[in-house]
Amino acid sequence: MVVIAKGKRWGFEVKYQDAPTITKSMRIAMQDLKLERLWVVYPGKTGYLLDENMECVSLGQLGQIREALQ
Repeated sequence: MVVIAKGKRWGFEVKYQDAPTITKSMRIAMQDLKLERLWVVYPGKTGYLLDENMECVSLGQLGQIREALQ
């Protein structure tokens, strides 16, 4: 999913894995869609950084992201 807020493009991807890692499709999406940041939503409890502009987040952390985009 791509959200445009504050003049920037933000990407979201949903994974069911316990510990998602960066995939080729994520890098392609970042480049082709010109995303500022990509969040990977997963069923874990703690978020973690994948790369400079890619981050795994739990469902519980989505509220914090929403606040940042408004």
